[in-house]
Amino acid sequence: MREYDLIAEWYASERRDRTGVPEVLAVSDAIAPGSRVLDAGCGNGIPLTRALIDRGHRPVGVDSAGEMLTRFRTNCPSTPAVRARVQSLPFAGASFDAAIMWGVMFHLPQTDQRAAIASVARVLKRGAPFLFTSADVDEAAGHIGAPMNGVDFVYYSFTLDDYRRILAEHDLEFVDFHADDGGNGYYLARKR
Repeated sequence: MREYDLIAEWYASERRDRTGVPEVLAVSDAIAPGSRVLDAGCGNGIPLTRALIDRGHRPVGVDSAGEMLTRFRTNCPSTPAVRARVQSLPFAGASFDAAIMWGVMFHLPQTDQRAAIASVARVLKRGAPFLFTSADVDEAAGHIGAPMNGVDFVYYSFTLDDYRRILAEHDLEFVDFHADDGGNGYYLARKR
């Protein structure tokens, strides 16, 4: 995503909190040690990919922002990372034991969100959990949120019921939804 290329250096200095880590660790603890985990929209790898590594898993990072991947490779040097779009992941089917997609889905127009869910579903093994963040509101037209370091970002979403239906269309069973104290909505699903 071009916007993240523009703020990569700023983001690396600002994203030092642990937001999303408890949810990612809950997924981590529900799978076998040493599992292969897709971090779709991995950014610079801090803190979520690092949390997976620290738990003994084998994450694979994917991001469309080259500047973020440059920082990822510095922060997680022994972890593979690929520049790609989440809507068309370059992996064979059933390649991953779990997938996380934090801070990505809500940047994608609804058509691209559907493609991203289908793409992730394709690369997950049976029973694999899939955690992603988004709102619970029908936001088809998108809205511009508060700028990050002077760069505008557009946000999109479906409702919880729409996400349930879209997940089911791709053989993913909805498991849970909750919001954290910062208002981030977490969707957990599992490949059937």
